[in-house]
Amino acid sequence: MKNKFQKYLFSLCLLAATPSFTSCNFLDIVPDERAQEEDAYKDYNAARGFLYSCYGFMPNPLNGPSGLDLFTGDEVVSPWEHETFANFPKGNFTAANPVISYWNTLYGGIRQSYTLKKNLHRVPDMRGEDKEFQAELDFLIGYYHMLLFRCYGPIIIVEDEVDITTDPSNYLGRSSLDATVKFIVQKFDEAIQSGALPDRREGESTGRATTVIAKALKAYTLMYYASPLLNGNAKLAGALKNVDGSEMISATYDPNRWVEAKNAYKEAIDAAEAAGHKLFTEVNPLLMQNKYPKNETLRTLRMLNSTKVVHNPEIIWAKAGDEGPYSIQFKSMPYVSNTVWGGLSPTLTMVRRFYTKNGLPYNVDPANQGKSEFEVVNLTVDNATVEFANETDAMIAMPDKQTPRMNLDREPRYYAWIAFHNGLYELRNNGGYTDANGFAIPETYADMRNKLVVTEFNKEGNCGRKNRSSDYAPAGFLNKKAVHPDNQVRSNGMTMNERGWSMIRLAEMYLSYAECCAEAGDDAEAKKYLNKVRERAGIPTVEASWALVGKNPTGKELVDIIRQERQIELYLENHNFWDMRRWLLADKYFNVKPKGMNIEGNSTQDFAKEAEINVQRQFLDAHWLLPIPAQDINNNHNVVQNPGY
Repeated sequence: MKNKFQKYLFSLCLLAATPSFTSCNFLDIVPDERAQEEDAYKDYNAARGFLYSCYGFMPNPLNGPSGLDLFTGDEVVSPWEHETFANFPKGNFTAANPVISYWNTLYGGIRQSYTLKKNLHRVPDMRGEDKEFQAELDFLIGYYHMLLFRCYGPIIIVEDEVDITTDPSNYLGRSSLDATVKFIVQKFDEAIQSGALPDRREGESTGRATTVIAKALKAYTLMYYASPLLNGNAKLAGALKNVDGSEMISATYDPNRWVEAKNAYKEAIDAAEAAGHKLFTEVNPLLMQNKYPKNETLRTLRMLNSTKVVHNPEIIWAKAGDEGPYSIQFKSMPYVSNTVWGGLSPTLTMVRRFYTKNGLPYNVDPANQGKSEFEVVNLTVDNATVEFANETDAMIAMPDKQTPRMNLDREPRYYAWIAFHNGLYELRNNGGYTDANGFAIPETYADMRNKLVVTEFNKEGNCGRKNRSSDYAPAGFLNKKAVHPDNQVRSNGMTMNERGWSMIRLAEMYLSYAECCAEAGDDAEAKKYLNKVRERAGIPTVEASWALVGKNPTGKELVDIIRQERQIELYLENHNFWDMRRWLLADKYFNVKPKGMNIEGNSTQDFAKEAEINVQRQFLDAHWLLPIPAQDINNNHNVVQNPGY
């Protein structure tokens, strides 16, 4: 059951869940009539409700159809190119029609936070929590500025409640990038140093600000600031000038930014671990009834993003809320008519990012040299069963069938998160996957019946396109990440297990810290924290893996390895959209049509070929930053538009 805070927050998110998000502002949530405003300060409960409403401006990271950063990178492709989110990979967004814009929403949250902060003294009895409320409001002001900074670069800094009678000629303009980051860090520091926030929250206050969350977001801000997009990007610096012609972004690279980000991340990690956060390494058997996968490493990885916050010590900050029928779980499970949609399909680019069982890129591993990844292999009990970390063997595919070679001898995260041709999808089938639909499991493996399905992606296979124009897997793979193995699919519905959606988790912080260390020249520390994630993932250390090809990665090579690890570990967790931008790689990966398997092939031989997927993909120079809505530029002549819009 959701706590009161999350219930309140979820109801506010429903109010804000429109495709553009641009109409949500202070007046949508708090009426402007004087008597009603007075009611907001009449007692503690009213003030707490007002505080909770200030959290209600947070974007919903789990909103599939209208989410900015969940399905919009190069990780997956789907048949739902008509949905709102698809305008971003297509490049169909402009200042006149930004499609999904947080500009007004987040400034509305900032204004509302300042309003409560200014009037909190009027509440007659704050039960000793007034300083905590003030610290949370400072946190939210910093957080909303940080989200704006990530979207738009240099932004308008709002240091106090804005007077609505301000003459338009005196409207605030955009500050420099340096001033923007300095202000965001300052607000997080004020929240941290207040001494009023706890290090961790449980029960009814789960989801509210903590010092650990504030430290993690401060570090993330500094890492983004240090990254190539905003650090020494002469092209962007030359194109983005303020109204008076002054520089908004420096064209000079500053290596010390990485040092500052590194130090901030170490402080955040130390605080998180001191508060009891640790990597998720064990699944409580009471929380997962499905006995598959049996291998403990695979079970852990499969449940990593499917376990509620209270049972997952890795989660630093999570967003609660019902997913609805069009987000990640419904879109990922094998198709059943009018029940689940079977179309969230990892691209061949994403599939190739996953390592081999030796912890190396597929094309680097000596075991694959001279062998085609598309070679069709006969599956046997031996090659369809793998062992990780000396644990119980894991069956990863169905013997006596065939699959492309690329699906064999991969790392545990591949088998936990990717469904491939004649591989296994762990679900508690409850009549949705019938023998008549091709989901029969041979009697030899009767124990597996009703606990998993075999996925066939050739055209007439049980997960194939057949004659459907929608609800199929365009790349010939399906996503399994964040899909609970205990979901029960019926012929006329589905029993879905809910969980909090992680917005910050410890493994992400480890990888961010490792990246900052490597960029700052501290390779030893970078490898130490990189290996923490690799160890949990069931692969060798970076040193052991690369020794197989006679290398000991350092410098830029190590940075690239950390980036690949991040793309694997944080697959489908709202990072790819931003990481590719801050690394200046989006023009390479987002400006090409995705590729997958030949889903029009009827036989495995015909299926096992690379095929380009016929969808529009476009990434322009303008797209490194998002457009400020044209109406706001027209209303405030002191604000300049981002380049290219």
